[in-house]
Amino acid sequence: MSTRYYPLYIKGNPQLRVFLPNFWMKLFKPKFSIPSNEVHFIVSTEMTKHDVKNYLVKIYNVPVLDVRTKIVMGKFKRDPGEGYIVKEDDYKVAYVTLPDRKSVV
Repeated sequence: MSTRYYPLYIKGNPQLRVFLPNFWMKLFKPKFSIPSNEVHFIVSTEMTKHDVKNYLVKIYNVPVLDVRTKIVMGKFKRDPGEGYIVKEDDYKVAYVTLPDRKSVV
């Protein structure tokens, strides 16, 4: 999950090593109403369901029941000045179900 390289052994006093993931997650509010124990994230397209679950459990200590993911195709827009068509980037949405009476915020 991390591309940071550290030496395996440092003679004497080894330095503290912190391994951070190269992934990102962004919490967003959906346009429609959802159950109180469901949370939606826009995540990195390289993340899998298992990565999303491990990210929330290991880093934020949030218990997760289920994770569903979907890749959303970016919108096509016409450039107002030049007139050619531009496509926005695709993104992945993760629907995370938490146990009852749990919330992220």
